[in-house]
Amino acid sequence: MTVTLTLTDLLPISEDATDWDVAACRGDQHPDRWFPDPSESFDYAARICARCPIADACGTYASATGQTGVWGGREYRRGKLIR
Repeated sequence: MTVTLTLTDLLPISEDATDWDVAACRGDQHPDRWFPDPSESFDYAARICARCPIADACGTYASATGQTGVWGGREYRRGKLIR
């Protein structure tokens, strides 16, 4: 059995779950692009995040909860801003 998830399926539930409903990444079929290997580009995710209405809140969430990957158009590793 194969299960296909979108990026928003992987997003955590916030106190205001409606925030994630407007995320530009919602429904994207390539969630792995938000978690690139160190040698991979995060440009794809950054372009999607650039038009996202909750990009700032997403980055704040990443910092506060120790996330890794591209959040709000910026790259984080264990909650620390990388670039």
